[in-house]
Amino acid sequence: MMPFAEKLTFLMHITETSNKELAAELSVDPSMISLMRTGKRKLSKNPAQAKKMALFFARRCPAAFQRQALSEMLGQVSISTSMPTEVLADRLESWLQGESGSIADAVLSGIRTFPSLEESAQAPFPAPAPAPEGQTLFFYGEEGRREVMTRVMQELQHMEAPGSILTVVDDNLEWLLSDYLLMRKIQAGFMELSKRGFTFYQIMPPLNYINRYTESLQFWLPIYVMGQTKVYYYPRLRGNLYRHSVIVVPGRCVQYAASVGVGSTSDITMFSTDPKLVKAFEKQFQEHLALCRPSLNVLRTPNESIPRFLEFFSRQGDTIQEVNSLSINSMPRELLERCVREAENPGWAKTFQVYLDDIPRFEERLSQDPYIDMCRLATAEEVRSGNVPVAAPARTYAGQLCYTPETYCLHLRNILRLMERYENYSFLPLHEKELPDYNLFANEGGMALVVRTSEPIIILDIRRPAMVTAFREHLLRKADAMGYGGIYREKTRMQLRALIQELGG
Repeated sequence: MMPFAEKLTFLMHITETSNKELAAELSVDPSMISLMRTGKRKLSKNPAQAKKMALFFARRCPAAFQRQALSEMLGQVSISTSMPTEVLADRLESWLQGESGSIADAVLSGIRTFPSLEESAQAPFPAPAPAPEGQTLFFYGEEGRREVMTRVMQELQHMEAPGSILTVVDDNLEWLLSDYLLMRKIQAGFMELSKRGFTFYQIMPPLNYINRYTESLQFWLPIYVMGQTKVYYYPRLRGNLYRHSVIVVPGRCVQYAASVGVGSTSDITMFSTDPKLVKAFEKQFQEHLALCRPSLNVLRTPNESIPRFLEFFSRQGDTIQEVNSLSINSMPRELLERCVREAENPGWAKTFQVYLDDIPRFEERLSQDPYIDMCRLATAEEVRSGNVPVAAPARTYAGQLCYTPETYCLHLRNILRLMERYENYSFLPLHEKELPDYNLFANEGGMALVVRTSEPIIILDIRRPAMVTAFREHLLRKADAMGYGGIYREKTRMQLRALIQELGG
């Protein structure tokens, strides 16, 4: 991974920025920029500085040659002159913070920034020249890909009743990702189709080319959020010489594109409304799907997610999580019982009851497998304000329960008890002022959960082994950087006791 100092020097070079100019933007002394460029000082942990720096450089990179240089450096073909400055700033912020290129980073970036249906709303696709009914047409190159995609979108927009859309994504998407406006327009079209009740069945590409995979994933995340996509992967190795993509709309049309290798522009794309050909591709897709396994599921309500969380916490192997509040599975029995009684929302009362019943099994796991619990620790002032939510998966929800100083102390004392009783249980307090828009859970047993905590709330249930490993490594790197054994463990105990004392406990 490229050091921050080299990234900063690269950005300053292509934007012809002096130390003095960047220092003025960040309100620091120019000597600080000099120290950053030589590697003697790192990027501040304050997220505001990275955000301001990224926006500064994004504004100074409007030219085609600058966007091309950034595209090559970050390994993202979607960085082009059509990408809005604020979107580029978000990509640069992740890159400067070292969060670029992995599957986990791609998902988290998409979770933070995916567009709403209203934001992406565009005019309908213009009608292309009509294809002879029941015939097959061929198109060439990137323009041909765009032409065929327009035809497919037109066919879908004219369908009165919702149906299925079968997709295989296994090729070069540069024709789409390099045109930001077209990419957003197709996203909006797919999101609208999902809203109308269409169901996408998708077979994702192999992970051989990680940058292309992550950009494809970022394109699809907004569509996943609509809850109408079933995602699969083929678990065995495939050759990388020929790449192809398929979109089948049963009973309507088929698009098939093929090229040689990744990044090739030798695309040959077929569009057909021939009923026999459409049926043949539909059958071929079903045969392919029969060889695949689920990659991820999208859940949209807490009630849907309860069985998945129980499955997650019952799996063997080490577990690690990062959440925006004290975790629900470290709550003491007394507090869970109180939440069951006081929860205004019946769904949340049921949730608390499930975790109450699961206490014996959870503690039995702690006696067997390592468990790292990274939680945002509130300040005494925040707890006294009455605005710290109790184990909330979302920032706000109807009938939300909040901690009192008494109940927060109850929870902290139970964490101390778990640390004392179970050597496998490690608590890592997070002190970020700005909460991320997600909670993360990853298990060695082959399952990861990503919970978006701002509206719209969604839960991604991830099963593809390589993706689970990516999230687990993402969390373990953060835990290792913080430290959680030996002296760090005792330091955490001291912090918790000090907070209990400050709250009057």
